Amino acid sequence: MPALANILETSIDSLIGMDIIRSEQTRYNIHKTANEFQKNGDYESAEKVYRNALLSYPNNPGMILGLGGVLALQGKSEDAIELMEKGLQLSINEKQKATARAALCFLYLNCGKAEKASALAASLPHTRESREVILPLILKGISENEINNNIKTILLWDANTI
Repeated sequence: MPALANILETSIDSLIGMDIIRSEQTRYNIHKTANEFQKNGDYESAEKVYRNALLSYPNNPGMILGLGGVLALQGKSEDAIELMEKGLQLSINEKQKATARAALCFLYLNCGKAEKASALAASLPHTRESREVILPLILKGISENEINNNIKTILLWDANTI
């Protein structure tokens, strides 16, 4: 392995994927640390964690969105919007993007951008498509007729049926 790493001008860790594993663990620990600070109301320390992380991971959407979230919690809405919009463009994580979009609706509203908030809110998923609605139905066990009715409701939903 050392000879192969030398020939390829890389490390053994890189050859066996350890650098990726360590990087993922490091990012997880950054979020964990920042979240602990946030839960304790120490937003300044959480902000420092994310700002330091962005020095190593400058285009990581999780770090960008994390910093945006901390800034939002501190009432720095304009800065939070800028980061959230950037993070949204970079992210491929649907949960991450959904959370950012929902937060952005209120950040826009807070900055007097009601039209932008409304337009974004209109693009959010419907309640009927959420895990809070669907998961309890799955866990309780529903009949084939109820399954088919739910499929119909999701696919053929009509605002007049509410």
